[in-house]
Amino acid sequence: MKYDITFHPSWWHAHAGIDFTRDFFDNPQYRMECDIKMRRALYDHFGDFGLGEKAPMKRPLLGTDLLAAGYLYSELMGCQVKYQADNSPQVICRELDEDDIGEIYAPQLETSEVWQRTQKQIDFLLNQFGYVESYINLQGIQNISMDLMGQEAMTVFYTAPEEAVHLLQEITNLSISVGKRLKMLSDDISGGVTAIVRKVSPDVYLTSNCSVEMISNEMYEKFLLPCDRRMAEAFGSFGVHHCGGTMEHVVEGYQKIPNLEFAEVGAFSDLALVRSRLPGVFLNARYSPARLLEATEEEMIREVQALAAAGQENGGLLSISCVGIDQHATDDKIRSFLKACQETATA
Repeated sequence: MKYDITFHPSWWHAHAGIDFTRDFFDNPQYRMECDIKMRRALYDHFGDFGLGEKAPMKRPLLGTDLLAAGYLYSELMGCQVKYQADNSPQVICRELDEDDIGEIYAPQLETSEVWQRTQKQIDFLLNQFGYVESYINLQGIQNISMDLMGQEAMTVFYTAPEEAVHLLQEITNLSISVGKRLKMLSDDISGGVTAIVRKVSPDVYLTSNCSVEMISNEMYEKFLLPCDRRMAEAFGSFGVHHCGGTMEHVVEGYQKIPNLEFAEVGAFSDLALVRSRLPGVFLNARYSPARLLEATEEEMIREVQALAAAGQENGGLLSISCVGIDQHATDDKIRSFLKACQETATA
């Protein structure tokens, strides 16, 4: 059984001195320097668990697999982005309403100023290294629509369904267009959504369905399943990231996605039920970073073992990760979680 941890920017800021200003995301030279510091910090704190590197070398990174920070697709769709030293980029909602969205279309990447900034990084890295490791967060269809509309993104399902479908399809068009460009750089492009996928299903295109937690399975199947199906058909090997605590409430919809090979199951979901409905799919069980702060080592061991028992299929097809660990988590707490995973994996 594989396991992993991913830190919030506040942890990196406090323990590795990294500033997540715009330079981190737009300046590949600066980002590569930070990446070296970050991998060395992982080794210094948790190297005995196989994390980090003692002498890391430069990686030609587009984005990063050491954070889960989604913003680029929303920026491409016209949102502004605010950068902070100790936080992920914060997307500023466009506050569109149902009268606006019928006129929203996916941008042409060739003429998009936002994409040209990204293309400039790609060209630089290709020129310097001959290849690019792409870990841009791939976001997700409803997540992006909420960046455009806020809570109106869900009320339009009822008040303006045709306009809602139009917007979601345009976001899907953008996602496929960008995703295909990233796939030309590497098959391994989903590490910016969740790092564990690189260890267990590196070829998967992983969409972020964080906000699907907020809608019913009926609404998912009517409005969002067609989008996920289009992407699954476009990319072949497909995965769903569902960090919400009740993935079981939409698992019937997820069952209908073709080529589904990986699913990330949010902490406190009914993992056993999800496993029963998604046979043959690799599951990554999320452990809550808030729970990590309060649980004892003994409780973590029991809880991780329970996740393994509920999520494994024939002793496999399961990993466990804790994502979003912030500066308030002590090394002892993090080491207790890693020990729980290590003991469970070798049991």
